[in-house]
Amino acid sequence: MSPNRTGTPAANQVDAEQEVDFSRYWWAIVARWWLVVLCVAIGVVIGYLVSLGGGRLYQARTTVYLGQPLTATGSGAVQGVATNPATVNQIVKSESVVRSVADQVNVEPGELRRGISSRAVSGAGPRSAQTQLVEISVRGPWRRQSAEAANLLGDTVVERVSQYPDAKIELLQGLLTGQEQELEAIDSSVERYRDAIENDQSLSGSERLVLVSLLDNAEQERGRIVEQKTQTELSLAVAQEVERADVVTRATASRVAARSRGTSMIVGAVLGLLVGVVLALLWDPVKARLARS
Repeated sequence: MSPNRTGTPAANQVDAEQEVDFSRYWWAIVARWWLVVLCVAIGVVIGYLVSLGGGRLYQARTTVYLGQPLTATGSGAVQGVATNPATVNQIVKSESVVRSVADQVNVEPGELRRGISSRAVSGAGPRSAQTQLVEISVRGPWRRQSAEAANLLGDTVVERVSQYPDAKIELLQGLLTGQEQELEAIDSSVERYRDAIENDQSLSGSERLVLVSLLDNAEQERGRIVEQKTQTELSLAVAQEVERADVVTRATASRVAARSRGTSMIVGAVLGLLVGVVLALLWDPVKARLARS
């Protein structure tokens, strides 16, 4: 590289000029620091005001318990749609569900879909287990429809993930009905045997012994059925209260900011910083030009 007239290489001279320019820019900003701070403060205030003036927006949340299906004997958990954390999001955002709910609350499906979200509730279960509590949220420019849509989505999720517990509940209820009918028949027989033993004077000794034996057998059978009925009732309670999904909290809509307040203030601060830096750099040239004119 050929040196210039002063004997300094051209590249070194360019670097020196750039360092001088950068230094000049830096000191120009430092000298007008108050202008930068002022612009940042104004940007934060504008961001805050923008977050307040974004129009009316409402949000409604409902919490759903997904249930914990168990085996037929209740000895272990069953893996299924209720234990898959992606199930809720797939259901509430499916085309058929969104259209059905939108028709029921009389809003546009596309607008409703944009406002639907779901998230697992923190601390809903042990770390090693799947989350069983999920919050479904609907956000939109409607108060009543947001709450109705969130509740309908929650009910839909409960229905979709409870098919196995519902089948078990139906079977247990049928079994319980049969046991109750069997108990009624046994009670009727016991009453008849006792009445004959106590009041029928025409019975011979052998006939009376037969009735006593039948009464004893009926009472033993009744005890066995009562024990089975108790176990069925316990299994039914577990299926209804533990295995089946349920809506824990119903949704009510509340007004929220259309834009995130924190995000709007950060964006305003960044824009204010950029404007402040530009004004600090232009301050002296503009001032000099005004002075000459």
